[in-house]
Amino acid sequence: MNSARRPTPPGVPDQAESQAEAPLPASPRALPATEVLIGRIGWLVTLRWVAVVGSLVFIEGARRLLPIHVHFSRLLAVLAVLALYNLGAMLLLRRLRRKRQEDPSPAGIPPPNRPVGKLARFLLPRTPPGVEYYDRQAAEAALLAAAQIALDLVFLALLLHFAGGVENPLRVFFIFHVIVASILLSAPATYCVATWGFLLFAAVSLGELAGLIPHYSLQGHWRPDGYLDPRLVGTQVFLLGVTLYVGAYLASSIAARLRRREIDVVVLSRHLEAKARRLEEAYEELSLAEKAKSEYMRKVAHELRGPLGTIKTALNVALNSARDALPPKTRGLIERAERRAGELAEMTKELLALALARGGEALAHPVPMDLGEVARGVLDELAARAAEAEITLTVDIARGLPQLQGNPAAMADLMRNLLANAVRYTPPGGSVTFRLAAEGGEVVLEVADTGIGIEPEALERIFEEFYRSEAARAFAPDGTGLGLAIVKAVVDRHRGTIAVESEPGRGTRFVVRLPSSAGAQGGPAGSPA
Repeated sequence: MNSARRPTPPGVPDQAESQAEAPLPASPRALPATEVLIGRIGWLVTLRWVAVVGSLVFIEGARRLLPIHVHFSRLLAVLAVLALYNLGAMLLLRRLRRKRQEDPSPAGIPPPNRPVGKLARFLLPRTPPGVEYYDRQAAEAALLAAAQIALDLVFLALLLHFAGGVENPLRVFFIFHVIVASILLSAPATYCVATWGFLLFAAVSLGELAGLIPHYSLQGHWRPDGYLDPRLVGTQVFLLGVTLYVGAYLASSIAARLRRREIDVVVLSRHLEAKARRLEEAYEELSLAEKAKSEYMRKVAHELRGPLGTIKTALNVALNSARDALPPKTRGLIERAERRAGELAEMTKELLALALARGGEALAHPVPMDLGEVARGVLDELAARAAEAEITLTVDIARGLPQLQGNPAAMADLMRNLLANAVRYTPPGGSVTFRLAAEGGEVVLEVADTGIGIEPEALERIFEEFYRSEAARAFAPDGTGLGLAIVKAVVDRHRGTIAVESEPGRGTRFVVRLPSSAGAQGGPAGSPA
């Protein structure tokens, strides 16, 4: 199926040249139809062995337990020939399988110069229009199956002939071969099998009636001359014929419907596989784009950090050295420039932290770390800020925390941003609680505050980069909107989860859960999931 392609801009390599696009299959040409047919013939051979053994057991049991006469020697001879014939069928099937392994047909398309003949097309199950997934070996398998079913009916007729003929109630076994034919062959071929079975049974019954072949009575099941009653024999032949043809219709109809459903399922699975491959390719492209973006952010932040620091230092020196000599307006402009340079330096620092967290470079080589020790270092930094903002900082760090595999600097950024946000958005007189504990094989980090809270409509976006809610901007105009994006990136890289609960005007609670075995599952903690 061809699809329109966008023109490739000059100088840009054609993507199709570097990566072949896997088209969605329009038809089930990749169905392993031949393999399925060969497998079912193997099932038929197995059933025949079961039938031989079962017939021996049944005949011996009937001869000893039932008030009938069984011609054991003749039946045994028929079963012996049937067993030899089944052995030959098994050898032919092995040859067909070996041939299939040595010379498989490509994707269900018949090999060149080896077309499927008319007889094989008649025998093989029908396929939807435009769908041809049978090859020459499938044709050979269909011929083998048809020949076996035809011979099976002959042997069944012989067994019935030597076991009472028309008076044997096991004549219903003819219907089993019709069912088998409906599974292996086409509907017209199934009707031919039904006709062949009907003709064989009629030949035995009418031949005994006309005296053309001897009758071997079961002696006790029917009346002695029952096989000579035209009406009784005709009724039995008619009933079996009706049973065979009705069975052929029902079995072939059901098999055809099941075959169509099978084709639909396989086609759907092929489409899903192709779509899954494309989604995987798209995910890889997205990952590469995200990595490129992170790399770009890292380079830009790294290049800007030095000049911005120099600018801020120079402005600070100029302001302090000539503060009294500068006109008020000039001094105000320099102070504003210094403040903006500081804000840009802070944003650059956070951009660099976000790029490192998302790119995974900082977590490429995880090390054992004690989160309690990391937390104490961060709390020492922020305790003065909380006291200056008149906020009560409560700390609860459990003892004996399990060590995690990860990057201590990245985890410090995570804690620093959560605590800084809690302090920033909590009015004076409020409180911030920091808790670190072990729960069920995880280390739980919790930061809760009594601040302004987050609006319900903003909760879905708080981890987006540069996003700040209206309430946050109104309460604290300064801010980059990168803190929670850094937090989410660090949590993801350490294979953890983060949850947030908030109520406007009453506070916010962040809960981070980190698996204590993060470094032992799925590779390094810093590798992409």
